This record gives sequence, structure tokens and C-alpha cells, in this order.
Amino acid sequence: MKSKILILPILLIGLISIFTSCSKEEVAPTTGGLVIKVKLEGSTGFLSDAAVGLATSQDNLDNSIYLQDIYTDANGEADFGQLNAGNYYYDSYITIGNYWYYGEGQIQVVSGTDLKLTLVITL
Repeated sequence: MKSKILILPILLIGLISIFTSCSKEEVAPTTGGLVIKVKLEGSTGFLSDAAVGLATSQDNLDNSIYLQDIYTDANGEADFGQLNAGNYYYDSYITIGNYWYYGEGQIQVVSGTDLKLTLVITL
């Protein structure tokens, strides 16, 4: 009887130590953030309400097949949030008066990294 009483606490202590000593594995991020700020060539400020498109290939960009298509906010930023790691192609345009301004570029999104870049658009 005494041995059963002694074995039960030892067994419970063993089980508790097994479950509390297991640490949670950290999962590496698989996405990265992307914010594109748009401004006119020669300007110091950023543009609000500029259309910004994000595509997965140059061909898709050329044909306006966008993964996301958003407008810049009051700070001139188009926030695409978290994206899968990989290469992306982007463009932006805005009409001011009778003039149409445009620019494009390419970026590689890296897991665990938040990127903020400036796109300068021209006539």
C-alpha cells in the first residue's frame, strides 16, 4: 500500500515535468510586408489617390492583370499588407490636370521583412 502511495506522486511529478518542459517551436514567417509610396519626379511630397497595381509577372503587369489594385492614402502610401515571398511587379499612375504620370518597378519580397519603397512617377 505504501509503495502505491509513493508511486502515484512520482508518476504525477514525472508527467507534469514532461508537459511543462516542452517548448513551443517558433515558426519562421513565410510572408513579408510591402508599402509603396508614390511621388512626382522633382517633388518632395507624396501623392494621395494615385492608383497602384501589384502583379506577379511583367506580362501580367503589362496586361493590367493585378494581384491587388489600390489607391494611395492621405500619406501617399499603398499598403499591400503581407505577401508571400517572391518577385512582384508594380506600377502607378495619376492624372493631374491634362497630364498623365506613370511609373513602374520590380521588387523581391523576402519572408520576415517589411519593405517600404518610393516610386517616382513621370510624364
